[in-house]
Amino acid sequence: MSINVHRGIQYATAARQQPPRLVDDARETGELKVCPQFRDNLSEEYPDGNQVYLDEDCLQLNVWAPRTGGKNPVTVFFHGGASRFGTANEPRYDGTELARGGTVVVTANYRLGLLGAGNNFLRDQITALEWVQKRIGSFGGDPRNVTAMGESEGAFSLSAILATDNPQRLMRRVILQSGSGYLTHASPTPSVDLTGMSTLEILRLQEKMVGENPLTGAVYFGPYIDGELVKRPVVDALRAGNARGVDLLIGTNRDEMRYFAQFDPDILNLTLEQYRAFFPRELDLGTVARAYRGEPNAALAMLTDQTMRVPATRMAEAQRRWGKAYVYQFDWGPAVHTAELPFVFGTMRFTGVPGGQQAHDADPRAAKALSEQMRRAWTSFGRDGNPGWPQYWLRITKIWDTGARLAIAPKDAQRAAWDGYDFAALRIAPS
Repeated sequence: MSINVHRGIQYATAARQQPPRLVDDARETGELKVCPQFRDNLSEEYPDGNQVYLDEDCLQLNVWAPRTGGKNPVTVFFHGGASRFGTANEPRYDGTELARGGTVVVTANYRLGLLGAGNNFLRDQITALEWVQKRIGSFGGDPRNVTAMGESEGAFSLSAILATDNPQRLMRRVILQSGSGYLTHASPTPSVDLTGMSTLEILRLQEKMVGENPLTGAVYFGPYIDGELVKRPVVDALRAGNARGVDLLIGTNRDEMRYFAQFDPDILNLTLEQYRAFFPRELDLGTVARAYRGEPNAALAMLTDQTMRVPATRMAEAQRRWGKAYVYQFDWGPAVHTAELPFVFGTMRFTGVPGGQQAHDADPRAAKALSEQMRRAWTSFGRDGNPGWPQYWLRITKIWDTGARLAIAPKDAQRAAWDGYDFAALRIAPS
């Protein structure tokens, strides 16, 4: 299938620390802009060799559209990167292979760090989805059949959008990869007046604020419950039917937290006592840890379940009353955070996935087949809400690996160990 590619379409403008304004236009510039950030040479890909990006006028998107008649389903992707790094223009997010499955693919930039604080980056994403509603028809997309897809920070954000007023006007379905409403903050990041500061000064300030701990740095910035845009915890909003009619596909990777060892190898030796700083005060650490006695590193396994897997199941449970809900777990290779992205996009680029390239090269044919299966499932879900496996009743979970399979209530004793915690919002103040 032939694909038309349209790059660098400006969907909004935004003054510093102000909400975005929709640009009701669809002209492409061909530019590959990156929102302000220092280059992350370990875990992100970039369209050029710049070491720092300073252009604040960066609210652009890209479109990959099949050359077919009629109206195609639409997938809109928001990247991860701890709300400090990343861009819609990373080569690993090339939408060509995904679009060949018969969907219009959109990838969008949004403001990062201090420049996107105050939930303005969330407003950027909402505005991008509003642009899609207005303009995607001219690219052969069906605005009534939009799936919003996010990974990591992109998934945190889309979860928060499900708790805003009338999310149904923006999307028919949502795919959340390694992220849930639990990572919506209960309170905002400390506010900073950026008046008179250069973009470079802002970047230096935010890195100083975040500090050097890669775990706390990953969640320093993010969406928060502000009482205006996001009025209450995401899981509470879903239980009340706020996203009634929106189908949900959500999942996590088996060893999410091992990803962070590329920034600090000592993370692989995280002890329960070190983990205590992240652990919810409402639970007893020793009691929960007993369910993880068979894990190579109990603290890392618990941190993966606390931040990713268990809150994902809570979202599925909350939403299945109001729409379809499906859960997956990605088990291939190292199965760390972001490891599923090369398979979903079919780009097979393993930047930021320790051990990923080696695992691929050990059996490239099997990896290619897994990617094809996952792309078919994602595009099928976007087309009609059915990825090809049962909904999340009896805790049925799709396990993605070479030899994909279904599992009923995988590692259920570990999941149940968290039953006394509400996973409403992130209450751990990064330091």
